[in-house]
Amino acid sequence: MMRILLALLSGCMLYAAAAARTPASPTSTSMATPEARLIDEIGSHAELMPNLERLCDDIGARLTGSPQLQAAQQWAMARLRAYGAVGVHLEAYDMGRPWRRGAARARLLNASGMALEVVQKGWTEGTARPVRAEVALLDVKTLDEFKAAAPALKGKIVLVESAPRATPEQRKDPAWFADASRAVRDAQLAGVLLVSSKDNGLRDMWGGPRSLFDRHAAIVTREHANLLKRLLARGIVPRVELELKGGFDARPVLAYNVVADYPGSDAGGEMVVLGAHLDSWDLGSGAADNGSGVVAMLEVLRAWHALGLRPKRALRIVLFSGEEQGLLGSRAYVAAHRGELDRIQAVLVQDTGSGRVTGFPDMRNDAWYAALTKAVAPAATLGPLDVQYGPAGGSDFEPFVNAGVPAFPALQDERDYRSHTQHSQVDAVDHVDRAALTQAAQVLAVVAWGLANGERLPYGATAGAAATAK
Repeated sequence: MMRILLALLSGCMLYAAAAARTPASPTSTSMATPEARLIDEIGSHAELMPNLERLCDDIGARLTGSPQLQAAQQWAMARLRAYGAVGVHLEAYDMGRPWRRGAARARLLNASGMALEVVQKGWTEGTARPVRAEVALLDVKTLDEFKAAAPALKGKIVLVESAPRATPEQRKDPAWFADASRAVRDAQLAGVLLVSSKDNGLRDMWGGPRSLFDRHAAIVTREHANLLKRLLARGIVPRVELELKGGFDARPVLAYNVVADYPGSDAGGEMVVLGAHLDSWDLGSGAADNGSGVVAMLEVLRAWHALGLRPKRALRIVLFSGEEQGLLGSRAYVAAHRGELDRIQAVLVQDTGSGRVTGFPDMRNDAWYAALTKAVAPAATLGPLDVQYGPAGGSDFEPFVNAGVPAFPALQDERDYRSHTQHSQVDAVDHVDRAALTQAAQVLAVVAWGLANGERLPYGATAGAAATAK
């Protein structure tokens, strides 16, 4: 019943906001609400696209631990200072040895003899020399099934149709991963071909320090994986030569998050955190994933500062690194700031491309639902927005939710994000929708303002389990 009453109340609030107000015009007077002024400021003077071009076209791809990411961090710190932030600094964490890409090639040694389109999987050891072996198909669901299949895979280049996958309970148990990693090592595979999740010859990328297939592993386009499977189905065993020259630097290094504050009027130290990850994969320039989120958060700060708005609670911007390797930066931030987590009013994260924001999940928490709905209401003029009952997972808000902090990802129109741009070679500025990105920044600015000045959300409440992978 409480959920129904809250939903009815939020519906009335959103209707009233949409009926009573239209987007602010450039001639709005000082009587306009802060939310209307923010919408107008971003609509009229946004620096989203110039910032995105500087980040992606000038600096480019930003692997965690790379000089390119360090250059991006210095650029972002300069932008933060220009937009009124104080205390702009880097926070370090141990990330181990950085990984660097090298040349990758593969070709059939029989059948048509054609070259195969492959890229080396991130955070894997390359081959010391070209590997030549027969291809075998791996299609298992559990670790026991993999162990049963392993003897027939020894010395083969394995095309992975499906691999052992931990249950939610097993993911919490380090012993399962240790057992699975040992089983893969003991199988003595000559190489691994994982399959791109995308069609039309688009390459794909993933990988991090915890991976079952951590050596001699490549990602092959879906079309060329299908070629190998057709040959196998016809009784022709493909022979493939595989060479992967990427690998790890000799010494471990520190990685960094960028942290900056915009002061509030309250001396209690409470804050709203805006987060996005500055690192990217390196097949494209990382415009959708997650340059769009980075420049949207910078734009929120720019607009607040340009209008001279001073919130009750401080605004903190955190640009994480290591997100693509398993939320390394956000996990490190939560661990380092454990003593101040109870001062965080809420965390907002954008990390699903440049599409319009359509709402936020309440993380299955009634205690967070009402306040989030109230903060969203003034943005109703920007299009349909919904506070949904449900969980989410797979990006930098997740460590905060797991620690009991109210944290909400922006739900977005994904457009071609998962099917094309995410992690692929076409993740470039060309695929960013300027109008949609502007709307996303406007929504985030309004919702952040509402949370910075609204009623206190309870810290430590039990939220729904994270569920949706990025």
